[in-house]
Amino acid sequence: MGRRRRTAGIQHRERASSEALNRRVGEQSSGGGLPDWRLLAIGGVLLIGTLLVILVLIMGSGANPNSGTAQPDAGRTHVADGAECRTAPASCEIAANPYSSVPATSGHHWGTPAEWGVYSTPQSESQLIHNLEHGGIVIWYDPELDQAQIDELASYVNAQVSQGIGGRFRFILSPWGGEEDLGSPVVVTGWQYLLRLEEADTDALDGFSRARYGIAPEPQGGPGPPG
Repeated sequence: MGRRRRTAGIQHRERASSEALNRRVGEQSSGGGLPDWRLLAIGGVLLIGTLLVILVLIMGSGANPNSGTAQPDAGRTHVADGAECRTAPASCEIAANPYSSVPATSGHHWGTPAEWGVYSTPQSESQLIHNLEHGGIVIWYDPELDQAQIDELASYVNAQVSQGIGGRFRFILSPWGGEEDLGSPVVVTGWQYLLRLEEADTDALDGFSRARYGIAPEPQGGPGPPG
């Protein structure tokens, strides 16, 4: 009798343990281990994070809004220093104005480029095209521009020329002296590209420079950086 009770007790405990184990497995398989709402929350966070990364990549790879507008190629013929091809085409041994934009971004130009830097008097458009051909950036401004804005432009160009920030020193700033209207208070030019600005926006200048600096037929041409 005693042996039968002990056997029955053991069997009863085994059945209880088996039932408890089955209950735990059932609870886990039905969501008892990790609630469904928690799984959904984790999945939502991961999805949002992925979408944010994709959005940042798309926005970061967008087009540069200050890269400028392409201008027709007017060639790159050298003419005698001192000639003014827009206003006196005959001095350049041509019959008509050879330039395709105001200011010019390519075309007939002097054989000698100008020194880089800031000028307070109008420089020759026909000379500075040579600077564009050498990968430089020429910033023209309306002489009526507010002095504070002129000073801001000058500070920007002087910093580039004197320090060669980011390896860039090929910059010129000049008031516009042409007979034709400049068309905007500030116009930034590179080889065959220009950007019109309503004010001295140095962020826009930098955006244009990143896109157009050194992109020209003779990017290694002189003059060199300041000594």
